[in-house]
Amino acid sequence: MNILVDFTQIPLQKVGVGVYARETFREILINNKDNIYFFLLQNDDDELSEIFASATIIEVRSSLFRSFIFRFLMEQIYIPYLCLKYNIDIVHSLHYSFPLFCFGIKKIITIHDLTFFIYPKLHTFIKRYYFRIFTILAAKYGNTLICVSESTKKDLLKYIPIVKANITVVPLATEPSLNISQSEIDDLKRLYGIKKEYVLFIGTLEPRKNICNLIRAFGSTKIVLENYQLVIVGKKGWYYKDIFETILEMHIEQSVILTGFVSTKEKYTILSGASAFVYPSIYEGFGIPVLEAITYGIPVVTSNTSSLPDVAGDAAILIDPSNVQDISQSLKLVLFNENVRSKLKYNSMLRAQNFSWQKTAFQTYLIYNSSKLKK
Repeated sequence: MNILVDFTQIPLQKVGVGVYARETFREILINNKDNIYFFLLQNDDDELSEIFASATIIEVRSSLFRSFIFRFLMEQIYIPYLCLKYNIDIVHSLHYSFPLFCFGIKKIITIHDLTFFIYPKLHTFIKRYYFRIFTILAAKYGNTLICVSESTKKDLLKYIPIVKANITVVPLATEPSLNISQSEIDDLKRLYGIKKEYVLFIGTLEPRKNICNLIRAFGSTKIVLENYQLVIVGKKGWYYKDIFETILEMHIEQSVILTGFVSTKEKYTILSGASAFVYPSIYEGFGIPVLEAITYGIPVVTSNTSSLPDVAGDAAILIDPSNVQDISQSLKLVLFNENVRSKLKYNSMLRAQNFSWQKTAFQTYLIYNSSKLKK
């Protein structure tokens, strides 16, 4: 079959959806070669162009198509043209929206979460309505929806009562842990001015990640504040100014380090050296950063909401993300109770074995080749 995968929604700085897109199709090209793949990429994404060199790459001008309006027009006009030109059997859209007018062609859409329905105020106005509309359309006119967790599937069926498309859950994953030396960790700590042991958060700076409550919990715990720094890794997203204001309100400017976006190797290096990983997100479709921390055997504190308990299993302490005291107490427990730390590390080793990009890729491949999708 000829399969067109739309990567034009994937940003250059890859987190979450970008990691899913890169790693899933890296594995598909390595292990599943009986389909012909056409990858639609922005022409400034050298990383994906190199990884996907064995596929047919169709490039579009990033100077135009990283603009929302032009990318929408490309999706609705140019992709149908490409489907006719290359005799495409399946179009896979990786991030909610998809070409509506690809008649006679099977449409697969990956649905990552339902935050646009559940917490609309946490998103910008355009994203809020654009992705809500396309999720509803995907449920009606798509052939298969890939949900990244059972939690996302459950939310989809709750908020969109009429779903005509097939729904398949394909869990995400993370790479196996790297062997990172202490000298590499020390070098990176010097680079970012980390002078103590540290508590780590990784994620885009945006309201859903609940970073302000993490800062309040960290700053309210004197024993933690005296012995640790809080390191926040991630690019600026939207509505992030409250994060900086909360740091000032807590008077802990010297104890909080914001690195901005870091490379994949830097991310895993800084993760390897963390004393604890805290991820008090309000809602996640999956929660790759939690799984990354588990893979590296870092004691984790995360939320008891959405998909996070299913991802973390017994390899994390679960907290109420709205309760600053709960976050604070769990942070102290995971830092200072050696029995808890040892148990979480052991459970992490077992938990990480349940996930791999090879599994994600193979399940995606099976969807492509299922009888329900073949013409």
